[in-house]
Amino acid sequence: MDLQQRFNQIINRHDWWQTGQPVVVAVSTGVDSMTLLELLQHLPKKRPQIIVAYVDHQLRDQSRLETAFIQRYCRDHHLQLAQTVWKRTSHPSHGIEAAAREFRYRFFRSVLKANRATVLLTAHHSDDLAETMLMKLVRGGQIESLIGIQQQRQTAFGRLIRPMLAFSKRDIRRFAASKQLHWFEDQTNQDLTIERNRFRYRYLADLKRENARILTHFGDYSKQLEMLTAANRELITPIAEQLVVSFTANREIVLNGTRLTTYSKPLQMAVLKYLIEVKLAICNVALPQFKQLLRLLANPAKPQGQLQLSNNWQFIKSYQRLSIVKKVDKPVTKPKISRQFMVILDRWYLLDDGLKFGVFTTRPSEAEKVTVFHLTDSQLPLSIRRWQPGDRLRLKNGGHQKISRVMIDLKVPKGQRLNANLLVTSRDKILAVIGLKSAALPGDSGQRLYLAESGSQLTSERKGTNNE
Repeated sequence: MDLQQRFNQIINRHDWWQTGQPVVVAVSTGVDSMTLLELLQHLPKKRPQIIVAYVDHQLRDQSRLETAFIQRYCRDHHLQLAQTVWKRTSHPSHGIEAAAREFRYRFFRSVLKANRATVLLTAHHSDDLAETMLMKLVRGGQIESLIGIQQQRQTAFGRLIRPMLAFSKRDIRRFAASKQLHWFEDQTNQDLTIERNRFRYRYLADLKRENARILTHFGDYSKQLEMLTAANRELITPIAEQLVVSFTANREIVLNGTRLTTYSKPLQMAVLKYLIEVKLAICNVALPQFKQLLRLLANPAKPQGQLQLSNNWQFIKSYQRLSIVKKVDKPVTKPKISRQFMVILDRWYLLDDGLKFGVFTTRPSEAEKVTVFHLTDSQLPLSIRRWQPGDRLRLKNGGHQKISRVMIDLKVPKGQRLNANLLVTSRDKILAVIGLKSAALPGDSGQRLYLAESGSQLTSERKGTNNE
């Protein structure tokens, strides 16, 4: 069975596109992509509308010849051509291969969008797969990366399909020669200072001499890893979703930390990987970072902490509340004046954090927490102000406790401490940290007043202080 027949069977076996459907084909004028064009044009069934996408990278002198060739080829074969140039002035001094790939795929996305196409074809083959798997193995990283190259993958712009992934480079060259196809050789492919070329011409060549079926074995391992990864995700997804307290796409996810830590370390790792890589789609989070997350979760001496992930994402541990948040750069503005207002008696107030409070002359019946104070006229009116460093609250034993310590003991997250609201007298004597703790005042002279508090943010100290 020749390569065309094998290709026909692959296309018939998969529901990748229908006859006449527009597909974008990435073409470099090398033997692989020119063979892919030949195979597509001779499909007996499911022949698509071919849109050739070509980039002149201006990386070698012969690029002008290649551009002229692909223009002539598409004209002679009545194929639509979309082309662009990556100008030399845009080439970076370092990382040119990665930059070229980014430019290339950005162009492919624009071609897909312009033609209302959802399928992009590339000419990757089994040698490419084996080289990629070997390079990933040598570099180290996460086990999923050893899948190498998938035959099809869903992306933000549509489906990326590699229909020739089962073919070897040798088979492709033989087919191209038999059809007398014309193609260009990239002279840099012989440069052994380039990592991929060393893997291709040295390491993989040695493995082929060791075992002629090595490419088949690499393909089998890749498929097994892909199946195991898919099965793992299917099993992990419902577990991870049950841990989600709240979720805002591209911004934040909040987790139940208490429940997460009841699972084994491997399962914790799998859950975090799913939430970070799949649900939040955060890229480039390395294995050492996941290990750091597990160490932070398991450290009882550090109830609060945070770790920087990639792309401005942060993992935040605040006691049993875990969150993964996207930092948003905000313009520098003048600081807001600290919120302060006078408290009118016998009236409820609703604060920003959802707490409701009021100071009443008769005991209210609907309050969750009530504290009794005896205050003289000289201590009125009362006010609300923000907490400040150095503020202290009087205790029953006559001593004082820093407000900062009150909030630490009650496990108030750091991000919420600056917003603590204090109820103070006209002489700025602190009566209560609203929602957290009330002062114990001596004496019973003066008007009896009732501090009433309600709301989900109240701490467990709900009984209040009698002060009578």
